[in-house]
Amino acid sequence: MSYADLCDHLDALEGDGRRHVVALPDGSVDHRYALSGAGGVRVERADEFRSQLAAGSRAFSLEPVDVRPGGQAVNAARQVHALGDSATLVGHLDHPVLAEFPFETRSMGPPATVRVVMLDEDDLLFSEPGAAETWELADLRAVVDWDRILDADALCCANWVSVRGLTAVFDRFRSAPPDESLTIVLDPGPIDAVDPSALEDLFDVLSRTDGASESIEIVLSVNPTELEAAVAATDVSGRASDRVSDASGVTSDGTRDRNRALGRAVALRSAIGISGVISHGTAVAAGATRNGTTVVNMLEVGETKHTTGAGDRFSAGVACALAREWSLETALALGNACAAHFVGTGETAGPAAVRSILERSERDR
Repeated sequence: MSYADLCDHLDALEGDGRRHVVALPDGSVDHRYALSGAGGVRVERADEFRSQLAAGSRAFSLEPVDVRPGGQAVNAARQVHALGDSATLVGHLDHPVLAEFPFETRSMGPPATVRVVMLDEDDLLFSEPGAAETWELADLRAVVDWDRILDADALCCANWVSVRGLTAVFDRFRSAPPDESLTIVLDPGPIDAVDPSALEDLFDVLSRTDGASESIEIVLSVNPTELEAAVAATDVSGRASDRVSDASGVTSDGTRDRNRALGRAVALRSAIGISGVISHGTAVAAGATRNGTTVVNMLEVGETKHTTGAGDRFSAGVACALAREWSLETALALGNACAAHFVGTGETAGPAAVRSILERSERDR
Protein backbone atom coordinates (compact mmCIF):
# COMPACT_ATOMS: atom_id res chain seq x y z
CA MET A 1 0.00 0.00 0.00
CA SER A 2 3.04 2.30 0.01
CA TYR A 3 2.24 4.09 -3.27
CA ALA A 4 -1.45 4.38 -2.43
CA ASP A 5 -0.44 5.93 0.88
CA LEU A 6 1.89 8.31 -0.96
CA CYS A 7 -1.00 9.48 -3.15
CA ASP A 8 -2.95 10.28 0.00
CA HIS A 9 0.04 12.20 1.39
CA LEU A 10 0.65 14.32 -1.72
CA ASP A 11 -2.11 16.76 -0.80
CA ALA A 12 -0.38 17.29 2.53
CA LEU A 13 2.94 17.80 0.74
CA GLU A 14 1.37 20.61 -1.27
CA GLY A 15 -0.67 22.20 1.50
CA ASP A 16 0.58 21.60 5.03
CA GLY A 17 3.34 24.18 5.13
CA ARG A 18 6.90 23.98 3.87
CA ARG A 19 9.62 22.14 5.74
CA HIS A 20 13.18 23.44 5.86
CA VAL A 21 15.84 21.04 4.56
CA VAL A 22 19.55 21.90 4.51
CA ALA A 23 21.84 20.15 1.99
CA LEU A 24 25.65 20.20 2.19
CA PRO A 25 28.63 20.33 1.50
CA ASP A 26 29.73 19.57 -2.09
CA GLY A 27 29.16 20.94 -5.60
CA SER A 28 30.50 20.18 -9.04
CA VAL A 29 30.39 21.24 -12.66
CA ASP A 30 29.49 18.16 -14.69
CA HIS A 31 30.81 17.97 -18.25
CA ARG A 32 28.80 15.28 -20.06
CA TYR A 33 30.05 13.31 -23.04
CA ALA A 34 28.83 10.70 -25.51
CA LEU A 35 31.31 7.85 -26.06
CA SER A 36 32.24 6.37 -29.43
CA GLY A 37 34.44 3.36 -30.04
CA ALA A 38 35.53 1.14 -32.93
CA GLY A 39 34.38 2.50 -36.29
CA GLY A 40 33.05 5.64 -34.66
CA VAL A 41 29.98 3.77 -33.43
CA ARG A 42 28.31 5.20 -30.32
CA VAL A 43 28.89 3.09 -27.20
CA GLU A 44 25.62 3.12 -25.27
CA ARG A 45 26.10 0.42 -22.63
CA ALA A 46 28.79 -0.40 -20.10
CA ASP A 47 28.97 -4.01 -21.30
CA GLU A 48 29.68 -2.78 -24.84
CA PHE A 49 32.54 -0.69 -23.49
CA ARG A 50 33.93 -3.68 -21.58
CA SER A 51 33.62 -5.89 -24.66
CA GLN A 52 35.56 -3.46 -26.81
CA LEU A 53 38.28 -3.20 -24.17
CA ALA A 54 38.46 -6.98 -23.92
CA ALA A 55 38.77 -7.19 -27.70
CA GLY A 56 41.80 -4.92 -27.63
CA SER A 57 40.26 -1.55 -28.53
CA ARG A 58 42.15 1.32 -26.94
CA ALA A 59 41.04 4.32 -29.02
CA PHE A 60 37.77 5.98 -28.00
CA SER A 61 36.40 9.44 -28.65
CA LEU A 62 34.35 11.73 -26.44
CA GLU A 63 31.78 14.11 -27.90
CA PRO A 64 30.82 16.98 -25.57
CA VAL A 65 27.06 17.04 -24.96
CA ASP A 66 26.49 19.72 -22.32
CA VAL A 67 27.64 21.18 -19.01
CA ARG A 68 25.36 20.98 -15.97
CA PRO A 69 25.26 21.77 -12.26
CA GLY A 70 26.29 18.73 -10.26
CA GLY A 71 27.16 17.47 -6.83
CA GLN A 72 25.12 15.31 -4.49
CA ALA A 73 24.11 18.17 -2.20
CA VAL A 74 23.21 20.33 -5.21
CA ASN A 75 20.98 17.60 -6.63
CA ALA A 76 19.36 17.04 -3.25
CA ALA A 77 18.61 20.74 -2.77
CA ARG A 78 17.06 20.96 -6.24
CA GLN A 79 14.80 18.03 -5.38
CA VAL A 80 13.77 19.55 -2.05
CA HIS A 81 12.85 22.79 -3.79
CA ALA A 82 10.93 20.99 -6.55
CA LEU A 83 8.78 19.23 -3.95
CA GLY A 84 7.80 22.62 -2.58
CA ASP A 85 9.90 22.67 0.57
CA SER A 86 12.39 25.33 1.64
CA ALA A 87 15.91 24.34 0.61
CA THR A 88 19.17 25.75 1.89
CA LEU A 89 22.22 24.63 -0.08
CA VAL A 90 25.61 25.12 1.59
CA GLY A 91 28.14 23.89 -0.94
CA HIS A 92 31.04 24.64 -3.22
CA LEU A 93 29.30 26.85 -5.75
CA ASP A 94 31.79 29.48 -6.99
CA HIS A 95 31.13 28.95 -10.70
CA PRO A 96 28.69 30.53 -13.20
CA VAL A 97 27.00 27.16 -13.80
CA LEU A 98 26.15 27.02 -10.08
CA ALA A 99 25.41 30.71 -9.62
CA GLU A 100 21.63 30.88 -9.94
CA PHE A 101 19.26 28.64 -8.03
CA PRO A 102 15.73 29.61 -6.92
CA PHE A 103 16.50 28.86 -3.26
CA GLU A 104 18.90 29.94 -0.54
CA THR A 105 22.56 29.17 -1.26
CA ARG A 106 25.81 29.72 0.63
CA SER A 107 29.11 29.03 -1.13
CA MET A 108 32.27 27.77 0.53
CA GLY A 109 34.52 27.88 -2.53
CA PRO A 110 35.02 26.52 -6.06
CA PRO A 111 33.33 23.27 -7.14
CA ALA A 112 34.88 20.04 -8.31
CA THR A 113 35.02 19.13 -12.00
CA VAL A 114 33.34 15.88 -13.04
CA ARG A 115 33.50 14.23 -16.47
CA VAL A 116 30.37 12.15 -17.09
CA VAL A 117 30.45 9.54 -19.86
CA MET A 118 26.80 8.94 -20.72
CA LEU A 119 25.69 5.32 -20.89
CA ASP A 120 22.13 4.04 -20.96
CA GLU A 121 22.04 2.15 -17.68
CA ASP A 122 24.82 3.62 -15.56
CA ASP A 123 27.02 6.59 -16.40
CA LEU A 124 30.77 6.58 -15.83
CA LEU A 125 32.05 9.43 -13.64
CA PHE A 126 35.60 10.74 -13.54
CA SER A 127 36.16 13.33 -10.82
CA GLU A 128 38.99 15.83 -10.55
CA PRO A 129 40.11 16.99 -7.10
CA GLY A 130 38.45 20.15 -5.85
CA ALA A 131 38.64 22.51 -2.90
CA ALA A 132 36.24 20.33 -0.89
CA GLU A 133 39.00 17.77 -0.33
CA THR A 134 40.49 20.07 2.32
CA TRP A 135 37.11 21.22 3.65
CA GLU A 136 36.72 21.71 7.39
CA LEU A 137 33.85 22.58 9.72
CA ALA A 138 35.20 26.12 9.95
CA ASP A 139 34.46 26.58 6.24
CA LEU A 140 30.83 25.76 6.89
CA ARG A 141 30.49 28.01 9.92
CA ALA A 142 32.13 30.89 8.04
CA VAL A 143 29.17 31.14 5.64
CA VAL A 144 26.15 29.98 7.64
CA ASP A 145 25.12 30.37 11.24
CA TRP A 146 25.09 27.04 13.08
CA ASP A 147 21.61 27.75 14.41
CA ARG A 148 20.37 27.89 10.81
CA ILE A 149 21.36 24.24 10.53
CA LEU A 150 20.08 23.25 13.96
CA ASP A 151 16.67 24.76 13.17
CA ALA A 152 16.20 22.67 10.01
CA ASP A 153 13.51 20.00 9.86
CA ALA A 154 15.93 17.65 8.09
CA LEU A 155 19.50 17.63 6.85
CA CYS A 156 20.89 16.05 3.68
CA CYS A 157 24.61 15.35 4.12
CA ALA A 158 26.28 14.10 0.97
CA ASN A 159 29.51 12.88 -0.58
CA TRP A 160 31.60 12.02 2.44
CA VAL A 161 33.82 10.07 0.05
CA SER A 162 35.09 13.33 -1.46
CA VAL A 163 34.56 15.54 1.59
CA ARG A 164 36.03 13.59 4.50
CA GLY A 165 35.78 16.63 6.76
CA LEU A 166 32.05 15.96 6.85
CA THR A 167 32.60 13.80 9.93
CA ALA A 168 33.31 17.05 11.82
CA VAL A 169 29.66 18.03 11.30
CA PHE A 170 28.58 14.90 13.14
CA ASP A 171 31.12 15.56 15.89
CA ARG A 172 29.60 19.02 16.27
CA PHE A 173 26.09 17.60 16.54
CA ARG A 174 27.30 15.20 19.21
CA SER A 175 28.78 17.98 21.32
CA ALA A 176 25.92 20.45 20.70
CA PRO A 177 22.75 18.56 19.71
CA PRO A 178 19.61 20.40 18.55
CA ASP A 179 16.80 21.10 21.00
CA GLU A 180 14.19 19.80 18.56
CA SER A 181 14.26 16.52 16.65
CA LEU A 182 16.42 16.50 13.52
CA THR A 183 16.65 13.74 10.94
CA ILE A 184 19.98 13.56 9.10
CA VAL A 185 19.99 11.61 5.84
CA LEU A 186 23.58 10.77 4.89
CA ASP A 187 24.35 9.67 1.33
CA PRO A 188 28.12 9.12 1.64
CA GLY A 189 28.85 8.51 -2.04
CA PRO A 190 30.66 5.52 -3.62
CA ILE A 191 31.98 3.94 -0.42
CA ASP A 192 32.74 0.72 -2.32
CA ALA A 193 35.90 2.53 -3.50
CA VAL A 194 37.00 3.46 0.03
CA ASP A 195 39.39 1.67 2.36
CA PRO A 196 37.33 -0.34 4.89
CA SER A 197 39.24 1.17 7.83
CA ALA A 198 38.05 4.64 6.80
CA LEU A 199 34.48 3.34 6.72
CA GLU A 200 34.90 1.94 10.21
CA ASP A 201 35.92 5.40 11.43
CA LEU A 202 32.90 6.99 9.73
CA PHE A 203 30.49 4.45 11.20
CA ASP A 204 31.99 4.96 14.64
CA VAL A 205 31.33 8.71 14.42
CA LEU A 206 27.77 8.10 13.19
CA SER A 207 27.07 5.67 16.01
CA ARG A 208 28.35 8.02 18.70
CA THR A 209 26.43 10.97 17.23
CA ASP A 210 23.15 9.10 16.87
CA GLY A 211 23.43 7.86 20.43
CA ALA A 212 24.38 11.21 21.93
CA SER A 213 20.88 12.68 21.94
CA GLU A 214 17.30 11.53 21.46
CA SER A 215 16.81 14.55 19.17
CA ILE A 216 19.17 13.20 16.48
CA GLU A 217 18.26 10.43 14.05
CA ILE A 218 20.80 9.43 11.40
CA VAL A 219 19.63 7.52 8.33
CA LEU A 220 22.36 6.11 6.06
CA SER A 221 21.30 6.04 2.39
CA VAL A 222 23.29 3.79 0.02
CA ASN A 223 22.85 1.83 -3.19
CA PRO A 224 23.17 -1.99 -3.23
CA THR A 225 26.87 -1.97 -4.17
CA GLU A 226 27.64 0.49 -1.39
CA LEU A 227 25.52 -1.54 1.01
CA GLU A 228 27.62 -4.63 0.33
CA ALA A 229 30.82 -2.63 0.93
CA ALA A 230 29.45 -1.30 4.22
CA VAL A 231 28.42 -4.77 5.35
CA ALA A 232 31.90 -6.10 4.54
CA ALA A 233 33.55 -3.25 6.44
CA THR A 234 31.50 -3.96 9.56
CA ASP A 235 32.17 -7.70 9.31
CA VAL A 236 28.52 -8.74 9.54
CA SER A 237 26.96 -11.43 7.42
CA GLY A 238 23.72 -9.63 6.66
CA ARG A 239 21.93 -12.95 6.89
CA ALA A 240 19.88 -12.12 9.96
CA SER A 241 16.83 -11.62 7.76
CA ASP A 242 17.21 -14.31 5.12
CA ARG A 243 13.53 -14.99 5.66
CA VAL A 244 11.44 -11.89 6.25
CA SER A 245 7.83 -12.04 7.35
CA ASP A 246 4.92 -10.42 5.61
CA ALA A 247 4.77 -7.91 8.47
CA SER A 248 8.13 -6.57 7.35
CA GLY A 249 6.75 -5.53 3.99
CA VAL A 250 7.83 -8.57 1.94
CA THR A 251 5.19 -10.88 0.56
CA SER A 252 5.47 -14.64 1.02
CA ASP A 253 6.61 -14.99 -2.60
CA GLY A 254 9.15 -12.16 -2.35
CA THR A 255 12.37 -12.71 -4.25
CA ARG A 256 15.72 -13.53 -2.75
CA ASP A 257 17.02 -10.13 -3.87
CA ARG A 258 14.34 -8.37 -1.85
CA ASN A 259 15.13 -10.44 1.20
CA ARG A 260 18.86 -9.96 0.70
CA ALA A 261 18.53 -6.16 0.46
CA LEU A 262 16.44 -6.02 3.59
CA GLY A 263 18.64 -8.48 5.45
CA ARG A 264 21.72 -6.43 4.66
CA ALA A 265 20.01 -3.22 5.81
CA VAL A 266 18.86 -4.83 9.06
CA ALA A 267 22.30 -6.24 9.83
CA LEU A 268 24.14 -3.02 8.98
CA ARG A 269 21.83 -0.82 11.04
CA SER A 270 22.29 -3.11 14.02
CA ALA A 271 26.06 -3.26 13.58
CA ILE A 272 26.49 0.52 13.34
CA GLY A 273 23.88 1.35 15.95
CA ILE A 274 22.17 4.21 14.11
CA SER A 275 18.50 5.04 13.63
CA GLY A 276 18.18 3.77 10.07
CA VAL A 277 19.75 2.27 6.95
CA ILE A 278 18.08 2.43 3.54
CA SER A 279 19.20 0.90 0.27
CA HIS A 280 17.90 2.20 -3.07
CA GLY A 281 18.36 0.12 -6.21
CA THR A 282 16.82 -0.36 -9.63
CA ALA A 283 14.44 -3.04 -8.35
CA VAL A 284 13.61 -2.14 -4.75
CA ALA A 285 14.21 0.25 -1.91
CA ALA A 286 14.72 -1.48 1.43
CA GLY A 287 14.91 0.13 4.83
CA ALA A 288 15.48 -0.77 8.46
CA THR A 289 14.96 1.47 11.48
CA ARG A 290 14.66 0.88 15.20
CA ASN A 291 10.89 0.75 14.68
CA GLY A 292 10.69 -1.76 11.84
CA THR A 293 11.58 -2.72 8.30
CA THR A 294 10.04 -2.39 4.87
CA VAL A 295 10.67 -3.01 1.17
CA VAL A 296 9.11 -0.95 -1.63
CA ASN A 297 9.30 -2.05 -5.26
CA MET A 298 10.74 0.49 -7.68
CA LEU A 299 8.39 2.10 -10.19
CA GLU A 300 8.67 1.20 -13.85
CA VAL A 301 10.78 3.76 -15.68
CA GLY A 302 10.59 2.77 -19.35
CA GLU A 303 13.34 4.43 -21.36
CA THR A 304 16.34 5.54 -19.32
CA LYS A 305 17.28 9.20 -19.87
CA HIS A 306 19.68 9.89 -17.00
CA THR A 307 21.09 7.97 -14.07
CA THR A 308 23.65 10.34 -12.52
CA GLY A 309 21.85 12.18 -9.73
CA ALA A 310 18.90 9.81 -9.35
CA GLY A 311 20.13 8.48 -6.01
CA ASP A 312 20.56 12.04 -4.71
CA ARG A 313 16.95 12.79 -5.57
CA PHE A 314 15.88 9.60 -3.83
CA SER A 315 17.64 10.66 -0.63
CA ALA A 316 16.15 14.16 -0.81
CA GLY A 317 12.65 12.73 -1.25
CA VAL A 318 13.19 10.54 1.79
CA ALA A 319 14.41 13.55 3.77
CA CYS A 320 11.33 15.60 2.87
CA ALA A 321 9.07 12.73 3.94
CA LEU A 322 10.88 12.08 7.21
CA ALA A 323 10.83 15.81 7.98
CA ARG A 324 7.04 15.36 8.08
CA GLU A 325 7.34 12.24 10.22
CA TRP A 326 5.81 10.07 7.50
CA SER A 327 6.28 6.32 7.79
CA LEU A 328 9.43 4.72 6.43
CA GLU A 329 7.38 2.93 3.77
CA THR A 330 5.86 6.16 2.49
CA ALA A 331 9.25 7.88 2.62
CA LEU A 332 10.80 5.16 0.46
CA ALA A 333 7.87 5.42 -1.94
CA LEU A 334 8.45 9.17 -2.36
CA GLY A 335 12.17 8.61 -2.82
CA ASN A 336 11.49 5.96 -5.47
CA ALA A 337 9.06 8.24 -7.32
CA CYS A 338 11.57 11.11 -7.38
CA ALA A 339 14.35 8.83 -8.63
CA ALA A 340 12.15 7.11 -11.24
CA HIS A 341 10.92 10.40 -12.67
CA PHE A 342 14.47 11.68 -13.02
CA VAL A 343 15.75 8.48 -14.64
CA GLY A 344 12.89 8.49 -17.14
CA THR A 345 12.84 12.20 -17.99
CA GLY A 346 16.02 13.86 -16.76
CA GLU A 347 13.83 16.32 -14.85
CA THR A 348 13.44 16.86 -11.10
CA ALA A 349 9.97 15.86 -9.91
CA GLY A 350 7.53 18.16 -8.18
CA PRO A 351 4.31 16.94 -6.52
CA ALA A 352 2.42 16.99 -9.84
CA ALA A 353 5.09 14.86 -11.53
CA VAL A 354 5.09 12.43 -8.60
CA ARG A 355 1.31 12.11 -8.86
CA SER A 356 1.57 11.59 -12.62
CA ILE A 357 4.10 8.76 -12.36
CA LEU A 358 2.00 7.07 -9.67
CA GLU A 359 -1.13 7.31 -11.81
CA ARG A 360 0.72 5.96 -14.84
CA SER A 361 2.05 3.07 -12.78
CA GLU A 362 -1.47 2.27 -11.59
CA ARG A 363 -2.81 2.32 -15.18
CA ASP A 364 -0.03 0.03 -16.40
CA ARG A 365 -0.57 -2.48 -13.61
